[in-house]
Amino acid sequence: MALVLGGGGARGAAHVGVLRALEHLGYRPSAIVGVSMGAIVGATYALNPDWYRQLVDLDRERVPMVLGTRRVRALAWLRSALESGRALRALLLRWGALAAEESAIRELLSDLTLGKDLEDGRVKIAAVATDLSSGARVIIERGNAAQAVYASSALAGLLPPDRQGRVLLADGAYADIAPVDVARGTGAEVVIAVDASQPGAAEPPANAFQAFVRAMEIGMAQHAQARFGEADLVIRPHFPLPVQTLDFGHHRLCVAAGLRAVLRERHQLAELLRIRRARRPGLFAWRTWALGPPAADGSKRQ
Repeated sequence: MALVLGGGGARGAAHVGVLRALEHLGYRPSAIVGVSMGAIVGATYALNPDWYRQLVDLDRERVPMVLGTRRVRALAWLRSALESGRALRALLLRWGALAAEESAIRELLSDLTLGKDLEDGRVKIAAVATDLSSGARVIIERGNAAQAVYASSALAGLLPPDRQGRVLLADGAYADIAPVDVARGTGAEVVIAVDASQPGAAEPPANAFQAFVRAMEIGMAQHAQARFGEADLVIRPHFPLPVQTLDFGHHRLCVAAGLRAVLRERHQLAELLRIRRARRPGLFAWRTWALGPPAADGSKRQ
């Protein structure tokens, strides 16, 4: 069983609950392919034995200090920045509003992944990023995990892209929010995807930046649904209230939504895995994930 953990920003905390519920039911994936927040959660799960506690506590420990994501604080900062022209200068003269926090964010990601490489995981893990020059999807399967997940989650306009030589890597959702084919490439016959989007439930944007993020989400939505449709099962957490992309104040609510989503699908999940296991004994054994040449669709592997 391979998992595809899509993006979703703050809503991506639902991936934490999904993994927790799967373990509770006795399932452990053989591979995880993560995009953006999904890459952060997936790599932490694969590399950090204390993954659940550290990810659940993320919102009330270091994230507010680094990202300023409490809603009132974030809106106050944005209003002040717009009035003073700081936000415009950050966009035109630097790489984004949080460029000055890049090193702190990288340190946080390194702590979550214990400074390890992707190939050190108890589960096979890949992070998907976007090459800002060519537009190609980049699949990162080896090397420093913190650098990989930073590249996969560097949201344009907020954080600088990750530089690898002359290549600039940014949030993987721009190229592919649901890389189901990459998960199948691990050898897993069963691919389960987690869609942390919230179509039709978002509050109206309250400022220019929220409008920019919302417009980007709308633009990707149709393509995303087609990609998610390629999975054998899609788990869709239901959030009881609108959660903006950067609204990490609802972090625990999103974790709980992921838990509930798996429990709702537990019978379908058990039936799916039972049927596939009967067809192919030993299906869920660990598999070697070898690097290969560039994919036919133009994806790059690193």
